[in-house]
Amino acid sequence: MPLCGFFFTSLLIFSAHFLQTCAGGALGEETPPSPELVQVSSDVYSGVVLRCHAPPGHGGRVFQLYRLRTLADSLQFHTERSHADFQLSTSAADTQEIYCCRYDHSMFSPYTRVHPPPRPTSPPAPPQLSVTPPDGRVRPGQVLEFHCQAPPTLAPVAFVLQKQRWEDEDVQVMSRSANPQFRVGPVDVADGGRYTCFYMLHLSEGDKNSAPSAPVSVNVGVELPAPRLSQGEEGALVCTGSPSYPGAYFSLFEQGSSSPLVTRPAQTIQHSVQFAASGQHGEGGGYQCQYSVLLGKTWAHSELSTPIILPCVTGSPSCSPSSTDNHPPHTGSMDMPLVCGSVSAALLFLMVLIFLAFGIRKYAETAAKKRREREQEQFWQQVHSRDHIVDLTLQRFSTGSKEDGEASEPIYDCPLSTFTRPPDY
Repeated sequence: MPLCGFFFTSLLIFSAHFLQTCAGGALGEETPPSPELVQVSSDVYSGVVLRCHAPPGHGGRVFQLYRLRTLADSLQFHTERSHADFQLSTSAADTQEIYCCRYDHSMFSPYTRVHPPPRPTSPPAPPQLSVTPPDGRVRPGQVLEFHCQAPPTLAPVAFVLQKQRWEDEDVQVMSRSANPQFRVGPVDVADGGRYTCFYMLHLSEGDKNSAPSAPVSVNVGVELPAPRLSQGEEGALVCTGSPSYPGAYFSLFEQGSSSPLVTRPAQTIQHSVQFAASGQHGEGGGYQCQYSVLLGKTWAHSELSTPIILPCVTGSPSCSPSSTDNHPPHTGSMDMPLVCGSVSAALLFLMVLIFLAFGIRKYAETAAKKRREREQEQFWQQVHSRDHIVDLTLQRFSTGSKEDGEASEPIYDCPLSTFTRPPDY
């Protein structure tokens, strides 16, 4: 019977160990107390969350979750924490098995039975769809990029991109992929419309689709050549579009305005429209035109034409100062009268400067000449003021005999003139 006793003793030790681990029995006084395992959230899409919470004043770095007696999950942290959350899938929650947990080398928590989440009555939350370029306006031949963003707590198994070209048409599936990124293109006019997406979840009862995202509009525009606006007879304005689009709708705009003054269709075989001058536009302002073409069920609009400026008739109401202020003529070309006037004013100003400089120079030369003359005059006055005036008396004396005739010569009592001192030069 020794063999039977050995098996009996091993059975007792094994049972005591599991009673201690999952029933909270203590093996020693130094073993940390058992934590508490509770179910904190339950969602059919994101699953069930179980929280292993240590008693107050205790914590650990390693938390372990056991399904009955099998390790189901383990979380390890760099610092000590008081609790850890374990997330179970929806399929695991449906089994309604019992779980327990522990932290570090603590005792095991009491068993907790998982309650499955309630069945939803509405589809999962819709995703968010975005497109590049953000405004959804592209030209034929370009590529569109879509991104279908699901809620972060969910793990979809697939994403589906769908399109509805017109409101009265059925939704068309464009692509299905496990990647939320979609590329559509190169596009043409038929690729325009409203795009939506949804994601798919794999549940125990099968795959379930989310609600569709908000629609994103895509407009594939056609490049229409810009029209030409000219002035016809009697001041009328003629807007000429592309010959490839006869019967288009033409609109006349005042320059700088986004609202048309008038819109009218061309005849079926024509590609131009004439706008009468009376009652539709005034003189002395700038005007532009545009034409629109219906391609299928989408309107394509051309660019605005080059602006044209109508001449302002003097005396007309449209040529009043208030009208000129409200509608300044922005022709975009050179204003020759203004340029000529500016050049004339500049030349006149330059001539005034030249004459002024010449007059100033002449005045300076005359003043310098007068100053030199005054200095010379003062100098000679000083020189003459130092001369002595001598009275010269002439006397006659005789030479020879009387027979020969008497001749006399004047003599001077003194020299002609003397200076007391030489002049100071």
